[in-house]
Amino acid sequence: MAEPSEKNNQNSYLPFYLFHLWENQKTGRLLINPGPYAKQFCLVRGELTPVKKYFPEKDFLDWLQETGRIEPPLRLNRQLIGADNISSILAVLIEHGFLPAREALDLTAEFLAAKLLDYFNLPPVRLLFEEEEIPGEEIIVRGLFTPDLILRGFRQISRPEHLFRWLPAERETIMRQTPAYTRKLDLKSPELYLWNQLQIPQSFGQLLQKSWLGPTETRKTLLALACLKLVDFNVNQASLENNSRTCLPDLEKSLLAFNEKSAFIYRYVAKQLGPVAFSLIEKCYREAQEYLDPIFRNLEIRPDGSFEPRAMLKMSLNDLSPEDKKNLLRGFDEILAAELLLVKKNLGSQHEETVARYLARSGELA
Repeated sequence: MAEPSEKNNQNSYLPFYLFHLWENQKTGRLLINPGPYAKQFCLVRGELTPVKKYFPEKDFLDWLQETGRIEPPLRLNRQLIGADNISSILAVLIEHGFLPAREALDLTAEFLAAKLLDYFNLPPVRLLFEEEEIPGEEIIVRGLFTPDLILRGFRQISRPEHLFRWLPAERETIMRQTPAYTRKLDLKSPELYLWNQLQIPQSFGQLLQKSWLGPTETRKTLLALACLKLVDFNVNQASLENNSRTCLPDLEKSLLAFNEKSAFIYRYVAKQLGPVAFSLIEKCYREAQEYLDPIFRNLEIRPDGSFEPRAMLKMSLNDLSPEDKKNLLRGFDEILAAELLLVKKNLGSQHEETVARYLARSGELA
């Protein structure tokens, strides 16, 4: 059993605990308000998953009628169920034409998501996770991608005041992060807007003052980004300046590693699509360049898909300020993430996974 140990810890709040379970690929049952009236949700490798053994069929049927998926009253009595020797309500809905099979199965996951996301709008609740092996034959449909589920939950929060205890102090510096799963996230315009505002680290007070989202939505959206580790505000400006000189890698070596990866992506796309590959890669970079730090105006793409600093920048690559160094490193990650998205759009998910595996072997994206 695993239970968040401190009530003031972020993990005592459902979205942060969900992300923790997803990040650690946990399988088992999440209990909300453990006890005789606990609500339970199954996770498989950290993803919310409908499981036969624990699926609340009666609640599912009620939800289908409440949401208008099927017309009430729908009486599924024992005679109807037994007529075809069918014991599952889901099977009855499909067999008797109330719902198409694919829709009925997919709605099992959507039902669980709707019930779980209701808790996002409530103050922190008691949480308990019990690890348990779940056989494949017990799984109804594939689990939902937890980070996108968390984003959906934050978007529907109407009373976010109880969240603000976890916000940084106004003088704390907020830094943008680019984890490897960023390209998979279904970020909408408010999250993208705030994330793009943080291309250059700034204090929470500065962000609140400048944000066009307004203070309440800015706070809520920032917490969503923090929950998914797309931003980090557990640092301050003094520590940034003191640590950057010793913690940052050699930029010349970082540029070589970045160029190796970028050139590989170009060669891979060129092998599949031919001469049009360079135009696609160049267009991808120009589009990314619009929201990257201005330092990337000094980085030009070569015919082989790698990048070259202009002479003025190349002469002083390791003499850049600590902030410029961090912006350059983050920009490398964002360009690679954009190029991976290009592979997915033009060649499909299987090719994207092949390229991502190569990048993982030659070094982390972020």
